[in-house]
Amino acid sequence: MNQPMVLLYNLNNDKGNKIRRMCLLLGLRTRLVEAEEYGMSLKDLAAGGTPETPWTGEDFPDELLLLVNCPGPLLDRFLQGFRRNRIPPVSLKAVLTPTNGAWTSLQLREELARERAAIQAGQAAHPKNPEAEG
Repeated sequence: MNQPMVLLYNLNNDKGNKIRRMCLLLGLRTRLVEAEEYGMSLKDLAAGGTPETPWTGEDFPDELLLLVNCPGPLLDRFLQGFRRNRIPPVSLKAVLTPTNGAWTSLQLREELARERAAIQAGQAAHPKNPEAEG
């Protein structure tokens, strides 16, 4: 479980293929997470576990990346690789932590969506050039 890896959600497409190729060059394992695994803890997913009971609830359409065991320099190279390889951004990204390791994929997605909405609301409330508003 200590090997660096990236869990990919809703990226079983060309964009996901580009991300997986980039990860291969960086020495990062990748794993596509399927909807039936959404009820598992993130820690169990990262460890390669399988669900005792497949998730049959609602799916989410968002692309999401969960980085596991990625030290800072590797994380930096991963993020820089998106620009270098001209891969469109994935708006929901997280790093596995002791706190979120007990969460399910659905809980992680909800938390990341709340954070993204708060950031967007903050940016709308604080324009980049306040003098332009006059």
